[in-house]
Amino acid sequence: MRKKRKAVNALLVAFSMMFMLAACNAAPGKGSQAEGNGKQAAAGNVQAANEWAEKNGLNKTETVDELYAKAKQEGKVVVYSQSSRIKDVKATFEAKYPGIKVEAFNMSTNDIVEKVIREQAAGIYNADVIFVKDASGAVSTELTTKKLVHKYLPTDLSAKMVEPYKSKSSGLVPYFSLRAIFYNTDVYKTPPVTNWWDLTMPEWKGKVLLNDPIDSADMMDLFLAMVQHADEMKQAYKDKFGKDIVLEGTENAAYEFIKRFLKNDPVLMKSSDEVVEAVGVTSQGKPPIGIGASSKLRDVVDKKMSIAATYDVLPRISVVGPSYLYVADKAPNVNAAKLMIRWMAGEADGKADGFKPFNVMGSWSTRTDNGRTDQLPIDKLHVWDYDSDFFYKNFVKFREFWLKMQ
Repeated sequence: MRKKRKAVNALLVAFSMMFMLAACNAAPGKGSQAEGNGKQAAAGNVQAANEWAEKNGLNKTETVDELYAKAKQEGKVVVYSQSSRIKDVKATFEAKYPGIKVEAFNMSTNDIVEKVIREQAAGIYNADVIFVKDASGAVSTELTTKKLVHKYLPTDLSAKMVEPYKSKSSGLVPYFSLRAIFYNTDVYKTPPVTNWWDLTMPEWKGKVLLNDPIDSADMMDLFLAMVQHADEMKQAYKDKFGKDIVLEGTENAAYEFIKRFLKNDPVLMKSSDEVVEAVGVTSQGKPPIGIGASSKLRDVVDKKMSIAATYDVLPRISVVGPSYLYVADKAPNVNAAKLMIRWMAGEADGKADGFKPFNVMGSWSTRTDNGRTDQLPIDKLHVWDYDSDFFYKNFVKFREFWLKMQ
């Protein structure tokens, strides 16, 4: 396997810090007494956070005029964002709501998780809006469950949303994207890969580009979804080769796929941008294919690149990657936060400019009134559901296996 850089797993650093903070917050003592005191303190923190959320109306649906009047008194809103497109949101929000300044910080989800935990543990409440992916279940498990962030989903927005995002999501999900397989359309008139097991074949040796899953939670989630659905990977093998798989020292077909895939010398890239750009170079004779963020199709369209993504791969193309909007616990500008979340979700009519930067090819709105009509609809995407609990419990095991196989 060839690497473009040394990966840094910021998420593991965040997890380690969480465990240390939990130990520090526990009362002195031994064994079950200290553990019991720690659990009691954690429960008290959750209760206090819930009371703050209720007091500040996170369970209410207020009018935009009501929120704007209060938000102007606050004067600003601080956003921790996993997307660089937050700069476009900042411009339209400040134009729409004069008197409210947007302070936007673009970071990876892993860095946001670590920053929120570190700041709140120190009693610092700087952020108002948290815009993140789930990072292998870390956000759902460590931030939402412990009430470091709060769900805000007013009824005039949820009424337009589809399930599970309408009533079963831990936060407001304005859209989701995928990890997709990209190919060069100048060379390949049809998708050259139709089964994930194709990537273990000699013709693709050294010709598959992707982000290192140790550094990319989205890429890790795709492999974790394969592990969770190893029975489907087993069937896909039989569909490809016409016989049952024989495991070679692995526990299931998914880990066997990963093992053989790594033996086929994939190239680990820094970002999906690098993946897409490399796939678009046709002077290589036989260009590589890439696994990257489906939302990068917006760049393909804007730059008129000869690249397409396929969504027809066995057993499934990918796992959904929801993007979540939360109000941070004890947000100092809570009304501006609510106003910003409404703006980024498209507002009640679905037309607010705050959603436009995310309504691109390769992203799917969770609403029925503002999605794109020039790509496969949600109900036609053959994808795995996002299981934050499974991903959170299994990412360390996967990480160790991945590193061992390198």
